[in-house]
Amino acid sequence: MQKEMLLFLSVLRELQTINQEFPIQYAICLTEISLSEGISLTTLSEKVSMPLSTTSRIVGALSQKRQKGKPYDLVTIHISPTERRKKLLYLSPRGQDLLRNIGNLLTEPCEKRSTTQKDDCIA
Repeated sequence: MQKEMLLFLSVLRELQTINQEFPIQYAICLTEISLSEGISLTTLSEKVSMPLSTTSRIVGALSQKRQKGKPYDLVTIHISPTERRKKLLYLSPRGQDLLRNIGNLLTEPCEKRSTTQKDDCIA
């Protein structure tokens, strides 16, 4: 169990590289977008079981429209070519890098990790 918790902790620390107080709801939305790039805002809202207004605010912060503070620039929003009112969500290059780093944490043995990432490995 200790190994799994240390791995989980390393993922949380990777999320903290974005912002020390990166909300878990944001991480959930970001992960859902990475699993279904091109997902609509409405479908994302249903998948994460949050109101559309909340999901819209989170996606705004994950993209370029954060209400307070600097936006995270992890997601890009595209208007659907077939439905102008529909917003389609994709990872930005920065979001792809973050999710790649998290994927590496989950799959790479401790020996191959960077020095800071090795802190969460069992000695």
